[in-house]
Amino acid sequence: MKEDLAGGYLPSSLFGANAAWWWIMILAFNLNSAMKRLVLKAASKRMKALRFSLINLPGRIMEHARGITIRIVKGHPSLEVLVKARQTIMELAYAPSG
Repeated sequence: MKEDLAGGYLPSSLFGANAAWWWIMILAFNLNSAMKRLVLKAASKRMKALRFSLINLPGRIMEHARGITIRIVKGHPSLEVLVKARQTIMELAYAPSG
């Protein structure tokens, strides 16, 4: 948390603002850990590596026929990972809880 989510620096001198920021950071950390474990199967990658390989991809968002499409370069190495992650998320959406 300290390095990946800037947990070493508090954003304000107000205790309440810092407490709210800290809880949001903890929530983001837990969500990131759950998504890595359940969807990406890449528990060893840090947030910075995920950001550079999956989040900061060049692409174009297209709106057409009441749908949103994301266009990414055809031969990009992260395309297969993104497609598998999306399929896994769709499977988790319909899985029974508990």
